[in-house]
Amino acid sequence: MPSLFYPPSLRQLFTNRHKELDFLQQVADDLVVGRRRFVAIFGLRRIGKTMLLLEQLTRLLSSDEIVPVYINCEDICSSPEIFSQRYVGMTLFWALTRGEGDMDAFLTTPRLLRGSAMSVPAVSQTAASFASEFAQSQPDTALIVKQAFDFPQRLAQNLNKKIILFIDEFPEITVLSHYPRIGDPLKLLRASLIAQPDVAVVCAGSAIHAMKAMFTEHSSSLFLQFEMLSLAPFTREGTLQLSNKLLDNLSPLAARQIHRLSFGHPFYVTAIAQRLRRLATATVDADTVRQAFILETLSSDGQIYNYCRYLYDVSLHKARGYGILKAILQLLAEEENLPLSEIARRIQKSPSATRGYLRWLQEVDLVSEEAKLYFYLDPVLRYWVAHVTKGVEIGIMPRQEELLGLLKELEEKYQSLSAELGVAKESEIRELISRFNGQEVDGSLFHHKDITNLPLFRQVTPYRSANGQLEVDALAEDDERWVIEIKWRGKMAGLKEMKRLLAAAQTLSGRPWFISKAGFTSDATDFARREGILWSNQKDMEQLAKIIGD
Repeated sequence: MPSLFYPPSLRQLFTNRHKELDFLQQVADDLVVGRRRFVAIFGLRRIGKTMLLLEQLTRLLSSDEIVPVYINCEDICSSPEIFSQRYVGMTLFWALTRGEGDMDAFLTTPRLLRGSAMSVPAVSQTAASFASEFAQSQPDTALIVKQAFDFPQRLAQNLNKKIILFIDEFPEITVLSHYPRIGDPLKLLRASLIAQPDVAVVCAGSAIHAMKAMFTEHSSSLFLQFEMLSLAPFTREGTLQLSNKLLDNLSPLAARQIHRLSFGHPFYVTAIAQRLRRLATATVDADTVRQAFILETLSSDGQIYNYCRYLYDVSLHKARGYGILKAILQLLAEEENLPLSEIARRIQKSPSATRGYLRWLQEVDLVSEEAKLYFYLDPVLRYWVAHVTKGVEIGIMPRQEELLGLLKELEEKYQSLSAELGVAKESEIRELISRFNGQEVDGSLFHHKDITNLPLFRQVTPYRSANGQLEVDALAEDDERWVIEIKWRGKMAGLKEMKRLLAAAQTLSGRPWFISKAGFTSDATDFARREGILWSNQKDMEQLAKIIGD
């Protein structure tokens, strides 16, 4: 086990992610039989992408057929020369040592030339080529980078093994485009990947907007080359599992409160749990959890406070129009799901100028947009901005009345949200569906008379086909299968969307169910009735939540 990179104490905290691990194991199994695949994992910062990579890498270390390699691009893209040597060196290090030993001995060309690895033809050829180019007054940096990208395949052939590259902070590779002669490094990478039958790639990155642009925009050199895997916050079950690893004497209500306040984000779950340990109470209840959350988020010694401060400051530090961006963030912290026109009116800017500011906030992953409404990607950051930017901060030892006021405000906030199924987003609705267990219901909640009992599903997960052509928000399976589309927005779902769901359900041999917060157009509901599609609006879902209970 690579204890230096993934110590046992950290691995003990690895929780949940069974679906993602199964997916990555299938990538490895496919590679063994000659079907190489490329996967891009994206998600919020600190959501657990690196731990997922290291967990799967660790599980593959015992394989006789696959060599897992971990490369973190964050610190190696300072120049084409440094990047190329370290990309090659890290690949060789993992291939020869399985993650144990001194990596430094592999990270520069002179050290490789002196080392025992020179007996491997791919190493001697690549190191000699690097040395030759470095001796030139103007090295061909594009050639050097291309040789680095080619190295894993050459090494795989020499070792008669398959190689999986786990590349962390993948978007950092684009930094190389700033250097003369390099051009587009993604184009160089694609040229190498096309000719690498023995190499699979699993990459991850915290810059969600940048990651999506790399793999989904037609102008990108990697357009449609990678399968996309989104790493979502934990469900309530996952949050409970992680919390129980960190805390003793945790009541069910307290665990539910941790999930509600953290939104299942494992970093926030961990920070709240550690704060609860510092409070040293005999029993952890829901009130204590709320107190711990406030202390973590609004006091300067809190992990959540300092993390949110980092996100906020780093994201806005170099931005033009800093004051306007702050105003937009404060506005959305107070009131989300605003359209462009309303945001422009409130900040007293033109719609075109406001669109530019919002686009920048989207590019740094602070704000997102759906159905022309804007909102925070991270609800905890929203809470922090709403308070700290107005000067609401508390000391390490806050006065009791100060804390009581914040506790009351926090509870009111989440009571109002509970009317919409907590945060009423896809993961919360999937969790609700996962608690179906034969409860008696009125078929009118689905607008279909034959629904009288809620089926028990073995699993409820998002679905994306291997080729990326079919994606649904939830696939609920057991004795029967439901194909579920969720639109939690201010705009009614229409006929086109209803037809798309029916086509997906037919492909997946499942029963279609459309959930839309704002309801449906009349032609959509007419179509649903004719085709036997289940459909529910916000009021229907609220009633289902009451039937199922917390």
